[in-house]
Amino acid sequence: MSRGLELFIRMHCEKTPSMQRGRSSLTADVILGVLGKLQHDYPMGSDAIMWKWLNDIPAFERLQKRLEAQIPPDAKRKDVYRHIITLALMVFADKPLFPQQEQLTKLWKNHSEQARRSKRRIRTWRVQINFYEKQLGGQSEFKTKQLLAEIEKRQTWMVEEEKRLEVFARKQAEKSCQCPRCGGTGVAKVVEACSGCEGRGSVGLKADGVSEHLKRVGVDVSDEACGAEPIQWFEGVLASVFGEHDEVLRKLKERLYLEAA
Repeated sequence: MSRGLELFIRMHCEKTPSMQRGRSSLTADVILGVLGKLQHDYPMGSDAIMWKWLNDIPAFERLQKRLEAQIPPDAKRKDVYRHIITLALMVFADKPLFPQQEQLTKLWKNHSEQARRSKRRIRTWRVQINFYEKQLGGQSEFKTKQLLAEIEKRQTWMVEEEKRLEVFARKQAEKSCQCPRCGGTGVAKVVEACSGCEGRGSVGLKADGVSEHLKRVGVDVSDEACGAEPIQWFEGVLASVFGEHDEVLRKLKERLYLEAA
């Protein structure tokens, strides 16, 4: 992450950001002034930063409008292009879509630290239940009731722990596309690619999965209806937004360094 982006994020924290360069100091007012100038000069790139790093919905909507204005006038299916713009912006901001959320939920339930703790607890309770079940035969009525109560208690704990893990996994899956199995590195072991994300470090929508995703949500993207143009449009939108985003970050870094010099 660049120094400019770090300062940009710190500006939105409760504490006032400052960066010392000799006797100079960057204050929130200086950073806001630089950001205002960049917003004026590079509106699309600035909105891309606001959407990706701050979840700014108005910035997302402005990006949508700018990109929709670039849809070719002779496009066969403009509705498909609008869907693709939304998908591209979600992928750009590393926001999981529903199919990715389902896959990420399974990964978080199997490979997160919380999953390991929950499984240890459940294994412990299962061993205790087996132990109590072996003691049921030949016991008095009072002792049998006690053992059954202990078994029922642990069975309840197991169900509650599984529900707690499910809720945790779903919440984590909504936050980011980063693979929990490899921590975003793409490597599970020293020489093995992560099987959870196929070595990519994240579980995100790729260009070759756009048509399948649109079909899943009920959009007709057959070859007869729109051909291969939407896939190319998806790649073009991503390249455009990433390019504007990186250009503004570069300008932000340069101007903040100049201010601090």
